[in-house]
Amino acid sequence: MAERLSRKELYDLVWSEPLMTLCSRFGISDVALRKTCARSEIPTPERGYWAKKDAGKPTFQVALPMRPPGMDDQVLIAAGQSYWYQDWKKEELLGPLPALPEFSKPIEAVRERIAKVIGKVTVPREVRVWHPAIGRLLKEDETRREKQRASSYPMSSNVPPFDLPFERRRLRILNSLFVAVGRMNGKPSFYGQEARECHVSFYQQHVRITLDQSNQSSRHDNVTTFSGSNDGKLSLSIHEGPNTETALKTWQDSDGVKLETQMTEIAAEIVLTAEIRYRERANHQYQWRVERKAKLEDEERQRMLETERAEKERQKRIEQARIDRLLRDAAAFQRAGEIRRYVEAIRVAQSRNGTISSDEFGRWSQWALTQADRIDPITGGAFLTAMQDEDNPLSPKAP
Repeated sequence: MAERLSRKELYDLVWSEPLMTLCSRFGISDVALRKTCARSEIPTPERGYWAKKDAGKPTFQVALPMRPPGMDDQVLIAAGQSYWYQDWKKEELLGPLPALPEFSKPIEAVRERIAKVIGKVTVPREVRVWHPAIGRLLKEDETRREKQRASSYPMSSNVPPFDLPFERRRLRILNSLFVAVGRMNGKPSFYGQEARECHVSFYQQHVRITLDQSNQSSRHDNVTTFSGSNDGKLSLSIHEGPNTETALKTWQDSDGVKLETQMTEIAAEIVLTAEIRYRERANHQYQWRVERKAKLEDEERQRMLETERAEKERQKRIEQARIDRLLRDAAAFQRAGEIRRYVEAIRVAQSRNGTISSDEFGRWSQWALTQADRIDPITGGAFLTAMQDEDNPLSPKAP
């Protein structure tokens, strides 16, 4: 079963005992546990560390590095193939609430740290090495170009979209941006053939950005066309979410100020957005846990009240059944006595006048007294069975 720990908790564990023994706690291999630590940038002891420590030799414990922007502080262990395992066990939710999320560095300090790591971002006029994500786009462009050369007829659907100067400028800007955010583990991915939209992932956080003309482009035959001029104004936006057009922040070309001169600020803001979203998500998840725990506790109280009510109803039914049985047994005892007295009265009358033969009366009286004994709860022992059933309400014979 998956277990959820903070980075610090897992760090303390992996430096407290060998991974080979610790992994049994989570039901995974030591290799899987080491990979889990690596995903969350938690250092683990090097090979031979524990042998040196057992031998009394000096060892070095690597400090836990600061959590990178966008990384979740909670580590999911033994979550199977999917790292996005988010199922919360009821026992977890009903357990003690963690402390309200606190972040060691204020957001402005994080901004300064990001800016220091990223450094100055420039956009060269000529790109020597393309980022792999853009390299794939250019490779697809080359494939379309070859098809165009080999075809006897122009195919508008296979026109290479990145041949125009405007498009090359977009790619150069994106290339510098991707290289910059890559220093903070940003991993970009494009959506659509024209690469108008992309997502930059920082661990579990994803930032959607768009880079396009400031004004509306015209479309013809499903191909986007531009003026082809380097003067075409560009606009870059960071969006609120993956499926919304609402922009958190936008930069664009203006008179005398090109987008290229704003790349340092843009790159830092994209990384910072991932951290801000993580913090918002952590606070939201904490509030959700508070509310979910309160709801589960209320449901548990209601369940206990319902169980208590049902138990009272059950005991009430059992008690009523005991009373009903007692009344039936008492009535049966009374009827048995009446039968015996009736038989005795006939015996007395028979002895006086002898209207029927003694053999015939004997047979009848024996039958009548047998019926009285059968009805009588005392003679038949039914009262003992009733007492045993009342002492054990769960008995299958109990009413």
